[in-house]
This record gives sequence, structure tokens and C-alpha cells, in this order.
Amino acid sequence: MIPSGSIQSLAQAAASAPADGADAAATGWIAAAIVGSAWLGSSLLRARSQRRLERALLDDESSLREDERFPLLDRLASASMRRVRVERQRQSRAFDRLAEIDRILRATPIAVIALDHMQRVISANPAAERLLGFDETSARGRLLQEVVRHPALNRSISNAFAAEGRFDGELHLELEQPVEVQICCEPLQTESQPPGLVVSLVDVTRMRRLESMRSEFAANVSHELRTPITNIKGYVETLLQVGVDNPAQMRRFLEIVHRNTVRLSGIVEDILTLAFLEEPEAKQSLARLPMPAGDIVRQVVEDLGSAANAKSIKVVTRLQTDTLVLANRSLAEQALANLVSNAVKYSGEGTQVTIEVADEGELVRLSVEDQGPGIAAKHLPRIFERFYRVDKARARTQGGTGLGLAIVKHIATIHGGRVDVTSQVSQGSRFSLFLPRAHTREGARAVG
Repeated sequence: MIPSGSIQSLAQAAASAPADGADAAATGWIAAAIVGSAWLGSSLLRARSQRRLERALLDDESSLREDERFPLLDRLASASMRRVRVERQRQSRAFDRLAEIDRILRATPIAVIALDHMQRVISANPAAERLLGFDETSARGRLLQEVVRHPALNRSISNAFAAEGRFDGELHLELEQPVEVQICCEPLQTESQPPGLVVSLVDVTRMRRLESMRSEFAANVSHELRTPITNIKGYVETLLQVGVDNPAQMRRFLEIVHRNTVRLSGIVEDILTLAFLEEPEAKQSLARLPMPAGDIVRQVVEDLGSAANAKSIKVVTRLQTDTLVLANRSLAEQALANLVSNAVKYSGEGTQVTIEVADEGELVRLSVEDQGPGIAAKHLPRIFERFYRVDKARARTQGGTGLGLAIVKHIATIHGGRVDVTSQVSQGSRFSLFLPRAHTREGARAVG
């Protein structure tokens, strides 16, 4: 590159040279050639620098090097390059932030919908699509009322716009499975348009159901405990205040106190058992070993044999030889004992109770069938709920706590199994406990 000062010096030298004939003409032509070459070279160099700068600014990010030089354009190029680098760094940070926010919104279980000032859908995350049942891509740009036809939700959003974009509350949405949601609305600020709205929906159905169950459980426990406590208190106060001279009557009073004490103790023990089974750590800490299902059945029959004999009830077992279950023996025996105890308790004298063990794929079925009064179909869906009784008066007379079948269900669940019941009025019932199978062998034998 020839500096512009050198070109001026050459021109001045050519002008001041002696003008004598051919030498003067030659000197003039040489000077003109030099000036023209310098001008052409600088023009080409400037054009090349401009092209490189344009390519660096617009096309090729890899050319943005700190040591990049642009002849004849250095000051302009340096300022432009600094500006471009700052803007691209700012854009990169903004893109990273937007990508992070997008990942968070897609991962969160909270439904989030963004609306413009006309209540048109700007965007929605997958949780909103799952909860409200629409596709975000096809919904974008459409009115929310066209996409989601839930009057309660649409009214809440209208109220939020009327309240400058802020609204909190709880809604009941009639979906395939009705849900309870908490709704929170916040204004969405935009630069060129009136503010829109950000709507977040949290599914609290399970929480509300648990709260209802907890409240119902507390009420049932209070009711169940009140009866034996009142009886114990009443008879003890009678003995203390009045006294009883008749030994037979005193014995009757004490038997009533004892019976209610046993019932009270049974309720407390069952509540503690349920509390243990419902602990999150219980499933992990539960010791389970392979064991013959027949051993569990025989132990239960031995323990409850006297109760069955007292009512002349015949207990029949049908076992598959060497069928093994993977279970905690104590809990498995307790679950089966609850079923057999109920069968004996609610069956008439001289009837039969049948206990059967059978393979059901990866599970082993331990079923207890009786010839009792049976259960109406309307009660079957709730029969394993805590404190649910088909005949409350009769159940209390029989001494039940109302928690036995709930315990059976929890024991089956904690083992990875399940429970089942089939029954018809006046034709008896069959309760089945399913436990994981450790190993099976075909074969059966009946013991009367």
C-alpha cells in the first residue's frame, strides 16, 4: 500500500521538475503513472477490505477475530466489529436464557398459558396441553375460548383482565376425570401492545382428595373410639359410685368393660398398622422372603380353628403344591387372617369356608370363599375403605374395627399385589389376596 502522503510528494516533484523537452515529458508521464497506480491500488485495497468487512459482519462469524485487520478501514472496522461482538454476545445470552426458560416450562408439571390482550393464545407448555386437552401449535393465535371450552376457566380469565391482569382462585374443571385446579394470573407486559396475561394452573385434585380422606378418617376414628370409651367410662363410674352387691351383675359389668377395652385396643392396633403401611419408607424397609403359600394358609387355619369350631364351620383348603410367594410372612398371615376371620364371623353356623391358593401369572391368588349373607353390588367398590361397613350395627356387634379390609388392601399394595372381591346377596362372598409369585409348580390337594 502506498500512503497518500507519498502520492502527494510525487505529484509535487513532477510539477517542480525542469520542463526541458523530452525529459520533462517523461518525468510527467512517470509521475502520472505512479499517481494512477497508487490510486488504483488503494481503491482495490479499500474495496477488498469492504468486502471482507461485509462478509465478517453479515455472513461468516468465524472471521470475527480480535486481530483482524482491514486496510484503509481500520477505524470504521474496529468500531463496527466491537459493536457486532457486543450485540452478538448479548443475543447469545438472551438465546441461552430463553432456551433455559423454555426447558423449565416444558419440564414443569404446572400448566402455563400465555395470552395476548385479545385473549389469543401466544404459547402453552406441554402440561397445559395435557391438562386441558389441546395442541399448542394449532391453538396458537386463536382465542382461548375456541380452544378450551371450560366456562369456569374462561370466566376467571375474563375477571383477570378486568382486574388488571391479576387473579387467584380455585376451579372445578369437568374433564373426563373431574379435576380441581388452582389458577393464578399475572399481567404479560409487551412493548408495542396492551398487556396480555400469563395463566398458571396447578392440579390439586389429589391434594384435596387426601385432605378429604384425612378429615373423614379423623371423624371416623373419633366416632369409633367414642363408643368403647363411653361404655368403659359409664360402667366404671357405676361400679365406683353405686357399687354392686350382686357378684353376677358385677361380673357382667366387668365383661362389658373388658369387651370394650379389647375393641378399643384393636382399633388402636389397626390404626398403628395402617400408619406403618402408609409410610413411604415401609415398602423399601419391608423384609420379604420366598415362602410356601401353604405354610401361610396352615398357620392361619390353626390360629382361627377354635373360632370356626365354635360355630361348627368347616374350613377347607385347596393348595397348589410348593407354590411360593415373595412376602413378609407376618403381614401375609395378618392379611389372610383378616379375610378368614371375616368369613367365619359373618357366616352362619354349620357352613363352610374355603381357602384356595392358585397361580395367576406372576401373582399367587389366596382366596377366601364363604357361604354368608353376601354383599350387595353397590357396596363392593367401597368395601376396602377404612371404616366402611355394609351393616354398621351388625359389624359393631361382631366386634369389628372397620379397618380389617383396608389393612388387607394396604398389605397387598405394599407387596406389589392387589385385592379383589366378588359377591352376591344370599350366595356368599369370595375375597382374594394377590401376592407376588417367587416360584410355581403345578399340582393341587384338598384338605378338609
